[in-house]
Amino acid sequence: MSDPRILSICNSKGGVGKSVVTLMVATALAEQKNKKVLVLDCDSQASVLSMYDQEKEYYPDDTPLIEVEAISPRRVNTFLKRFGADYDVIFIDIPRMTDKKADNPTVMLLYNCDGILVPVIGSEIDSLATHEFLEIINECFEYKAEMEETLTAFGFINRRNQRKSNEETETELKKAGLKMFRNSLPDLRIFTKPSVFASPLATAEGERRFSPFFKEFCRKYSL
Repeated sequence: MSDPRILSICNSKGGVGKSVVTLMVATALAEQKNKKVLVLDCDSQASVLSMYDQEKEYYPDDTPLIEVEAISPRRVNTFLKRFGADYDVIFIDIPRMTDKKADNPTVMLLYNCDGILVPVIGSEIDSLATHEFLEIINECFEYKAEMEETLTAFGFINRRNQRKSNEETETELKKAGLKMFRNSLPDLRIFTKPSVFASPLATAEGERRFSPFFKEFCRKYSL
C-alpha cells in the first residue's frame, strides 16, 4: 500500500467540535469513498475511543466503518512508521494545547500531518485563540518546507448561525492568512449524532446539510 494521508481536524482551543467533525468526516470517507480509515485518539480523556468501545458493545454483530486507537502523543511517530501503510487515511485527534511550545509532544503531532483543518466558532474569543494557533501552523509550514514536504491547511466556521460574528471571524482569519472553506457546518446535533457505524450522509437530512462540506473536504485534501 502507498503512504496514508495523515490529517488532523484541530485547534489549540477546546470545545470547537474537532472530535465530532473528525468522526463524521472519517465515517463518510470510509462509506462513500471506500477508504480504510483510522482515528488516533491522543487525548488523555480518550473520548473518541470511549464512544467507539461503547458502540461496539451495543452492536456486537456489526462492523464499525472506521478503527479507533488510543495512543500517547509520544508514540504516534513510531506507530505511523510501523502501521501507517495499513490505512488509506489516518486522522490524529489532537487534544487542546495548553503548552504551545514547538517541542511540546502535543504540538509536535502536527508535524506528522499532510493536512490540517481548523474548526472555528464565530466569536471574538475563538478568533483570538485561532490567531495564536496560526503561529503554530506557520511553524509547521516552515518545517515541512525544510523537509521538502507539503502541508495543506484550511479553516471553517463550525456551528454557524445567523450572528454577524461568524462573518467577522471568517474575515479576520482570512486577513491573518488562513484559507477558509466556502462551506460551513451548522450545529451537527440538528441532524445527526456521530457514530462509528454510520456516515452522516446515510440520511436525507445529513446528505443535505453535510454533503457540500464533505465534498469540499475531499477536493481540498485530494481524497
